[in-house]
Amino acid sequence: MKNLHNIEKSAFREGQYVGYGGGHVWRIRRSNSSYGNWWAQSTTEHNRQLWAWRLSDLSDKLSALNYPLAA
Repeated sequence: MKNLHNIEKSAFREGQYVGYGGGHVWRIRRSNSSYGNWWAQSTTEHNRQLWAWRLSDLSDKLSALNYPLAA
């Protein structure tokens, strides 16, 4: 895994990652969904979920959550 500034390996769950974005901590794991290969779920808002094909794509999506949309 290349160095992603907002995703790290989970210290407690083998094969899973922890991500940070939008003021939330995200649990990241492999997915068999048609939405993508990786699935992230907020640990505080369980209905907030993200999917991506690569971890680097998921990192970009988490980063985008930190910035408000321009009007």
